[in-house]
Amino acid sequence: MGQVAQRQGKLADALYAPLLAANTVHPNGWPVRVIVASQTEARHNRGVWAPSHLISIRAPGTKLLSMIELPAERHLELLFGDVTDPEEPDAATAADIDRAFAFVDGLPEDAHLLIHCLRGIGRSTALTLGILARYMDPEEAAAALHGLRPEAKPNRHVTGLCDATLGLKGRLARQALRFPAKVWKPAKN
Repeated sequence: MGQVAQRQGKLADALYAPLLAANTVHPNGWPVRVIVASQTEARHNRGVWAPSHLISIRAPGTKLLSMIELPAERHLELLFGDVTDPEEPDAATAADIDRAFAFVDGLPEDAHLLIHCLRGIGRSTALTLGILARYMDPEEAAAALHGLRPEAKPNRHVTGLCDATLGLKGRLARQALRFPAKVWKPAKN
């Protein structure tokens, strides 16, 4: 491997620092290496971030502009808007969450996952919160999300779908209400 490739590999490892030392819950032991971003950030940083896997969330009828080129099996595109009313035609569905979770279940242990939506604040952070809650307590998942994306304001509907899919009985949805937060503080019991 050349020196440039080694440097890029080390940079990617630093950017995608694993959130878990070990993840026995994931089928392949993926230790949750993830970056959450806006579409613009993803486009501008694609060379530096060099994700191995990508989840793109966009509203129906919109396009991904100059996105990261990955084979279809490593790029999941989800089509739903940043709406909170489940009756809206562009609202996320439980099937969207199932597809995302199935995609994550297929990640290899060394995967570097980039999740983005248009602004990187609502839909992508809600989905990331749901993914994190598969491997840690909802409060720990929320703290981890804050560390990844302090300006997060998870979409309430997407968070509710994740909560229901995971059988958390509102615990994840309550954590989402704590965003945005400049400083993350432990929840009061």
